[in-house]
Amino acid sequence: MGGHAASHGSDKGAAFAGLIGGAVLIGTILYGITMWTNAKFAGHKAEAKAEATK
Repeated sequence: MGGHAASHGSDKGAAFAGLIGGAVLIGTILYGITMWTNAKFAGHKAEAKAEATK
């Protein structure tokens, strides 16, 4: 029954590497989206200031 699973070592290392790698990837994507969104809104603020001074 469990012959195949008992023939090799644990996959904990690969599981933790995937968990950490996935967390880093998701964090990087969220950081990028946040920076992109902030840059877009900074442009909107600059346009609003320019129109207000006219």
